[in-house]
Amino acid sequence: MMAALTPALAVRYLAELEPALEAVAVRDRNGATLAGDPSLPASAEGLLMASGAGHVVIARPRPGAFTALVGHDLEAVARELG
Repeated sequence: MMAALTPALAVRYLAELEPALEAVAVRDRNGATLAGDPSLPASAEGLLMASGAGHVVIARPRPGAFTALVGHDLEAVARELG
């Protein structure tokens, strides 16, 4: 049986999967940071975001990052979190 993906595990997974990320945060639908960098704004130029049923994953990519791939990975993690 596979363990459920938690917000903390999602942040660690993305950090290992995407070395092109400067910062990652997982928030609930009310905006509370559940894991990762609490200083990331809810929205800003240069940030990538993906939403699941109950979570929002926010990331700041490093300059030169392949944002389409990073966005795809964020969406997959957000779906898995729900």
